[in-house]
Amino acid sequence: MTSTVQKVDSIAAKVTLLRVDQLKPHEKGSPFYLELLRKEILNDGMLKYPIVVDEKTHVILDGMHRWLALKSLGYELIPVILTDVFEDKIHVGKRRIHRYTNGVDNEITVEKVISAGVSGRLMEPRSTRHFFPFSKFQEINFPLRSLKKNAAQDVSKYVAKLTPQESNVALEQWLEEISEELEFLSRRKEEVEKEKEEFVNRVKGLANKF
Repeated sequence: MTSTVQKVDSIAAKVTLLRVDQLKPHEKGSPFYLELLRKEILNDGMLKYPIVVDEKTHVILDGMHRWLALKSLGYELIPVILTDVFEDKIHVGKRRIHRYTNGVDNEITVEKVISAGVSGRLMEPRSTRHFFPFSKFQEINFPLRSLKKNAAQDVSKYVAKLTPQESNVALEQWLEEISEELEFLSRRKEEVEKEKEEFVNRVKGLANKF
């Protein structure tokens, strides 16, 4: 096992190489997105970003499809960021917007995610969104030739059985979710800007009295 340190946003996170077969998914993959990602990885000749894994159980928290792609292509190693889901206070929700709203009545919890991964009773594709105290977008551009190629593996048991139409619906929902987050952030930006303007005016009014 080897490791490097990538620094993003002034936060150092260790990127470690682990064996692909050591890791456990907690939810099923989407067949359409998996095929898309496989082609992108092969075309790039590298893995752009590491996946995120719980260090104690080796359950995958983020990067399920990257793991599936490398496993199906026969690669033995994968770059990961190891984290402790409890000590690092990983927040889990069902939609991207739950990053800001603390989820929905604890319907999805870290305990449920870890239990699904350890037991092998996988959740449906994109059932969870994990929010970390560090950036998961640490561009490492790790070359495939360093990940030890071997025989391709069958990953069908980890992939949901979706029709092309169902896959298209899932992709549309994914885009809607991103748009929902962007709309939320836009409204929040307006609120903060208004709050700032009002505060500046109050300060100016107070200063004029002295």
